[in-house]
Amino acid sequence: MAQITQGTDPGICIVRFSTGSRICGQLADMLNPVDPATFHRYHLPARTPVELHFHDFDEYWWFVEGRPTVTLRGTDGRTVEETLEPPDMVACVRGIEHTLYADHDLVYYQFSSIRTGNEREGHLTRAE
Repeated sequence: MAQITQGTDPGICIVRFSTGSRICGQLADMLNPVDPATFHRYHLPARTPVELHFHDFDEYWWFVEGRPTVTLRGTDGRTVEETLEPPDMVACVRGIEHTLYADHDLVYYQFSSIRTGNEREGHLTRAE
């Protein structure tokens, strides 16, 4: 699998299924295989803060209700902020910082990539 490098546009992680887009080849090459056991429906109440964080594994958010504002930040600090709508998805490659926010309830399917055993768990943050 290709790795995220400095200068990689974090916006590559946004997949606008609502406009007919698909996961592009460059993003597909960076993602590890999905772990189907992690697939679950998630409800995020309105105005719930989610810290800017990253993971050592790939994480997916596939939106089915609501219009979240998603922020993604690459390893070089390049930041993208966009409002999404169902059925858009964030296919967030490991190492890309991400957060989301909405002033209304959100419902999305969340899942992640297969872990090899070397990944740290939870929300990881970088020192500013």
